[in-house]
Parts: sequence; structure tokens; C-alpha cells
Amino acid sequence: MVRPIMNTTHARRTANWGIGLPRARFVTVLALLLVLIVVEVGLDNRGLSPFLLDLSSAAILFIALVAATGERRHRRTAFALAALTVLLGGGGVLGFRPWELATGAVMSAVFAGYTTWRLLARVLRSQKVTGDVLAGALAAYILAGLSFALAFAVIESRWPGSLVVSDGRHASFPDLIYFSFVTLLTIGFGDVVPGTGPVRAVTLLEGLFGVVYTTVVMAALVAAYLGQRGSPLSPEPDEARVGVADRGRDDDAPQADEL
Repeated sequence: MVRPIMNTTHARRTANWGIGLPRARFVTVLALLLVLIVVEVGLDNRGLSPFLLDLSSAAILFIALVAATGERRHRRTAFALAALTVLLGGGGVLGFRPWELATGAVMSAVFAGYTTWRLLARVLRSQKVTGDVLAGALAAYILAGLSFALAFAVIESRWPGSLVVSDGRHASFPDLIYFSFVTLLTIGFGDVVPGTGPVRAVTLLEGLFGVVYTTVVMAALVAAYLGQRGSPLSPEPDEARVGVADRGRDDDAPQADEL
């Protein structure tokens, strides 16, 4: 009798994993991430406090991780990673400072990568593909771009000049975010280019990830979403049954009216 009670308790805890967040939790996460990258790349840290940027980025990652899981151990992991990211002060997701040790950037990359993995796993385990699930898949895509940007930050901290900017200056973290998403989207403008072997290797991996994600993961999710809603190109159930019946009937056989 104890086993069913434990299962029921676990089911209730899992069912309430999104408590405290809006119903469209992944849409909220997606909106926060879009604001994050637009503010960072668009404003280029002008007039913004690096600590507040680090704190805001860590908070957004924490919200994304909480939205992706309801288990307490994962939430404790999210809180620990967020606290370490802020305390180490190595750039969070915003405010990369190349003259400091790369410890904070490494911690930030681990935090972002872990959040991406948990969010993508939650999306792929969804029993029904809804609009919010699609938003979660897009949020995971953006988080992957930020994770690769942080990987570039770690490399740039260890080997300065690994990324070459067209105007000759050292790459800032907004430049790394910009380069990461240009690579992820397979655009390649050429104004920021890899200059060392490690950056080239990570760039190839990110390009492959972007192609596979959009052509396989997103395509499968969108197809499932359209299939659940009923695509206008699909025949109605009654029409499909009529078509099957017509194919099963011999057109050359005499009909009842002819007899």
C-alpha cells in the first residue's frame, strides 16, 4: 500500500512543476531571452551596470530552468548554479570581462548548457505539442546560442584574439553573442571571424547543431503541432473513409442499380 501512495505523491509534485509561473511559461521564457539578447547586442553594455547585467542574466536562466522542471533537486541545482554564476562574477551571460579569470565564464557556460539541456528534454517529453511547447523549443534554441557564446568567451579569455573583429578591436561579449547567432543561423556575414583552432572547432559544432535543430527537431515539432490541430491539407475523416471504401470496391463490378 505504500508504493501507490509514493507514486501518487510524485505524480502530484510533477503535475505542479509550473507553480508560480504563468500558464504560458515557455512563452514567458522566450520573451525574456529575446529581451536579453536584444539589450545586450543592441546596447552593447553602454550605461549598464555589469553586476546588474550578470544578475539579470542569471535570474533569467534560473526562471528558464524552473520552467523546465518541477523536481526539487533540479531546482536546487538551478539555484546553486545561479548563485555561483553571480558570485564568481565572470560575465554571467552578460558583461563578459576578458581581463578576469575565465572561472566565471566557465561557470556561466555550464549553467547555460545545463539549462538548455533540461529545457530541451522537457520539450521533447511533452505528450502534446502546443504553442507553448513550440515556444519552449525556440527558447532552447536561443539558450543554445547563448551557451555557445559563453564557450567562445571561455576560449577568448584563455587565448585572447581568438575571434577577429573587422575593425581590429578585441571582441567584446556582445560581439561573441552576435557571432554565435550568426553561426547558429548559418548566415556568416564575415565581420567577426574565428582566428584560432579551438574557435573554429566550436564554430563547426555550432553550425552543425543549428542545421540539425531546425531541420529535425523544430520540423518534427511543427509537424506534430499541425497534425494535432488538423492541417487543411489533410482529408477530413469522413472523406478518408469514403476514399478507402471506394478503393476497396471493384469499379467494373455491376452496381445494385444496374442489376
